Amino acid sequence: MSIDFTPFGFTPTESATYSALLDRGPSSGYAVAKELSLARANAYQALNGLVAKGAATAAGSTPQVFRAVGPEAILARIAAREAEKLDLLERQVQERAASGASAIVPFSGERQLQELVLRTAAREPGPVSFLAPGTLVTALLPIWRKRDSDGVPTALWVVGEPPAKLPLPIAGSVEAESLEQHFGAEVILLLAPEAALLGRFGDAGLTGYWTSDPLVRGIVSASLAALTHQAS
Repeated sequence: MSIDFTPFGFTPTESATYSALLDRGPSSGYAVAKELSLARANAYQALNGLVAKGAATAAGSTPQVFRAVGPEAILARIAAREAEKLDLLERQVQERAASGASAIVPFSGERQLQELVLRTAAREPGPVSFLAPGTLVTALLPIWRKRDSDGVPTALWVVGEPPAKLPLPIAGSVEAESLEQHFGAEVILLLAPEAALLGRFGDAGLTGYWTSDPLVRGIVSASLAALTHQAS
């Protein structure tokens, strides 16, 4: 299966060339050009682009031999670069006074959910409540530790049995049956003063919404209040 790096600043030719290097192993520009039916100049341009982006190495001089860097390393480099961009954007947003219309942003998958929870909880100086299965509460432990060390109010509610070795106190647990009764499925809820998140496990996997809309935030607040009161 080819790896498509084009959403992260690679050209289509660079992405195809990288996959060819993975398949062939260390190769000359001539061999890659022949493999991909490219003009030799275009193959060398793509190979040199991969080297510049840290996705390949070059050794020798006549001819140069190019070797693909492991895809896990490239993934880590891309993740770090994108995180830096998001951190910069977040600082710029925080420097501006709150303005503009509220929004509802859909998400899908656990990775997107964790990123939204982390960034919402990290920038929120006020109280945050979070209700989720124990595995997700544990996966997000770094941000809960940070908030705890900063003395920021954080209420963690676990669906079902709490994790045995969670090194932070939890507010309580909510039975999965209660979520089924209210939502027809297991859900994840996050409530902050300026934002809320609602996720749901369904046939399509984990999907949901992050929102700054006060109406939806009120619904999440009422749902959390009802569920946690019932659990008390």
